[in-house]
Amino acid sequence: MKKKFLLSALACSALISISSLSFAAEILSARAITPNSKGVLEKLYILDGNAHVDDELKIDIKDSNSKLPVGQEKKIRILHINDIHNHLVDFHRKGDAHRLAQISKIVKDARKAAKEKGEAVLFLSIGDEHIGTVWDELLGATADDFQMSAPYRGLSAAGLDMAVVGNHELDKGSELLARAINQDADFPVLTANLAGSKYNMPWAPAAIGVVNDVRIGFIGLTSIIDTYLETEGDPGLKGYDPAKVAGNLVKALSPEVDMIVIMSHVGYNGPLPKGMEAKYDLAVGDKQIAQAAAKGATKPVILLGGHTHTVLNEQGLEDQSVIAGVPVAQAGEYGKYVGDFTIALTRNAEDKVSASYTAKLIKTKGRKGETAADLDTAFQANVLDPIKAKLDLRLKEAIGIVVPSEGLDDRKVVSDRYIGESAIANFMNDAIVARSKFWPKGPVDFAAFNATGMRGVDMKGDLTYAEWYKVMPYADEIYVYSVTGQQIKDIIEDNARRLVRPEELNSNGGALDPNKFIPRGFQHYSSGIRYEVELGKNPLETKARNITLNGKPIDTVLGKMFNIAFNSYVANGREGFSGGVIKGLPEQIKGYDLKGLREQAAFNTYFLYRGQIINYIRENAKGVVSEKTGARYDGRVVVK
Repeated sequence: MKKKFLLSALACSALISISSLSFAAEILSARAITPNSKGVLEKLYILDGNAHVDDELKIDIKDSNSKLPVGQEKKIRILHINDIHNHLVDFHRKGDAHRLAQISKIVKDARKAAKEKGEAVLFLSIGDEHIGTVWDELLGATADDFQMSAPYRGLSAAGLDMAVVGNHELDKGSELLARAINQDADFPVLTANLAGSKYNMPWAPAAIGVVNDVRIGFIGLTSIIDTYLETEGDPGLKGYDPAKVAGNLVKALSPEVDMIVIMSHVGYNGPLPKGMEAKYDLAVGDKQIAQAAAKGATKPVILLGGHTHTVLNEQGLEDQSVIAGVPVAQAGEYGKYVGDFTIALTRNAEDKVSASYTAKLIKTKGRKGETAADLDTAFQANVLDPIKAKLDLRLKEAIGIVVPSEGLDDRKVVSDRYIGESAIANFMNDAIVARSKFWPKGPVDFAAFNATGMRGVDMKGDLTYAEWYKVMPYADEIYVYSVTGQQIKDIIEDNARRLVRPEELNSNGGALDPNKFIPRGFQHYSSGIRYEVELGKNPLETKARNITLNGKPIDTVLGKMFNIAFNSYVANGREGFSGGVIKGLPEQIKGYDLKGLREQAAFNTYFLYRGQIINYIRENAKGVVSEKTGARYDGRVVVK
């Protein structure tokens, strides 16, 4: 696997003297590199220097000897993805969805058809390739633990031309990202508004590519709200205003190119299609970036976005997606869509370039609809399957040890989880609260997890990745809710009614078997939430009593705001958490509407619940799962 960002033989001819340039300007010098051999760019230059400064920017590049022919229309088609979050293959016990193999086929088919017409198809990723599935385990936890970046390696083989740094690329630290880029990315990785890392990061602020006589400027931007910046491990890494950086770069690039592609992993905050809700309230997002770019642009600019997982232009380029004359596109999440954007360029004798645009989304198929005809089967067999073989070996590695105790035994966990306190749930939720102090948006006060999503631990020998995946078999993400004490009280009172009562268990003559899935939605909480459940004669009479939040009676903090972490399963309204009937309970009892509340008062961290707990085991618990590290009963819920 060749490393990128090496000076090529063309570099010397690409650089010119800067003596004629103003010394008040910040110079970004162009360096020729070899494009991805499986991509379509014919020439490629990355720009070295500080793009985030207040000074005027100048590009130091010799003409690439390519020029858009006067009067001749040239089309550039761009296939783009964002926020795949390592959904290379969506594994499911009933069948897999081969997302990246589908995407690879879409790209290859499009390029084959374009080549026959003398056209070209670029393939771009707008960030957050990492963090979200089991494939992340190949990244490791430390530099010594690093094996590979599965998405970078897979996307290189699929012919990716360019990527941008997403906020989650830095979840495991700058050093691991540097290794991932150097080893596995056969394409430039861009970010113009992050700088100062002590690891000499192998990214660039911008690039210039040439294909079919069209010179294209590429600018990478990264969210500074949700990214690990100025951490203990890399205190010098800072983020800068993406709109300001974009405006300066667009102005500098315009004289050197025929068009500009802003690759923005900052987030869409423009007008949304009908029926779509905003996931973030962004003061600076794609709207401000497009407006800033429009002010300095003398060539056509488009913005391809990510971060907010927004579905834009599903049926065609929508009027509200054009901001200040800049078309904006985004392709959802997890490889479920491939964005398809075409720009038609025409240059006149005065060197003015006009453009027209089309956009749409190509939908990939889930496990039920996918067929072999939808896949690049050679890519799956020759690229992803060997990576999966390495992943299987990884999952056999130990992440720690388990000190045996009754509360960790699978039979005990299964019998506890629906009827009251669970030692392993206590461990899991307390781990989330402990790990949250490292999150970009700060710590949470409490955490919750539903009973159906957990099992016990294998207490024989080492605790491996694969064994912990059996404990938490679902890939739940973490949503953080900002709520009042009153809202937490309402949630706890709802939760008390969801408890499986003794008379309902088959061991007592009832109909319910705790070894089976009981989708009632009973939740377990971190240690800061403590309460008693008074069962009464039936669920209608069940009450939550003596609730305390961090030691204070809940009625004394009803107006106070708290942050609480829920998993995506319940945040999406499953098991009666959308305000409707709860299966197995009287129809008069309506579940708390966590889904509705999510849309008003929550955001998705895109952290995996399971991944954060594995991090806790390895780092906070020093590899030990035991009563001493939190896997114990402490009376946080008492059933009377």
